Amino acid sequence: MSDHQKIRSMLSLAAAGALEQAEEELLLNHLRGCEACAAEAETWRQLASGLRRLPTPQPRAIVVERARAQAQIRLFEVFERRWNQTVMMGLIFFAWVLTLMSWPVFRFVTGGLIGLLDPNFHHLWITFALFTATVWAAGGAAAVVLSVKSRGERRLA
Repeated sequence: MSDHQKIRSMLSLAAAGALEQAEEELLLNHLRGCEACAAEAETWRQLASGLRRLPTPQPRAIVVERARAQAQIRLFEVFERRWNQTVMMGLIFFAWVLTLMSWPVFRFVTGGLIGLLDPNFHHLWITFALFTATVWAAGGAAAVVLSVKSRGERRLA
């Protein structure tokens, strides 16, 4: 790109007042010697001046209020989603701790270490595993039902 083309690309920025000091000085020096660029610069200045005189469009108050209300609703939904995720992670962690801690209690109630030698040990282990899986499935189903109910209530509100 030649210097002349570079100057012509800066004319619109000069009319908008968006040039740095060094660029503006370079432009002014060029405009003193180039009538074509000076004429184009004047056209850009007139255009920018005309645009500045136009009224700034203002949205109606109801549009602003609706946008604000929608933004608040979305912000609340994001907050609620994060809160629900945090609570679910805490509940999952608590459930795993409870599950892992219930195994020693289960072992103690069913005969302690001597139960390992018992041929019915596998039967007890399967019973415990089924009980744990049932509790986890019931908890998951309850979480899904509560989530669906909560979303339904939010949509009605």
